[in-house]
Amino acid sequence: MIGDYRFPEGPRVGQRFAFLDQAHYSMVKTTTFNGVPLPSIWLWDSETDQLECVKRFGYEDFRDRLS
Repeated sequence: MIGDYRFPEGPRVGQRFAFLDQAHYSMVKTTTFNGVPLPSIWLWDSETDQLECVKRFGYEDFRDRLS
């Protein structure tokens, strides 16, 4: 749970909003239990609206964690 929020007019379909500075919530998942892969790590630049993938986890990451 991030918190309780209210929108003055309610969110519209397709509208974007962001919860900033929440990396501590997204980086908590560090297991591949039942084969569920780790999430990719992305950076969003709010000034340019650009997304950059800084890390994708693949089979090698899963394999290397088994040692």
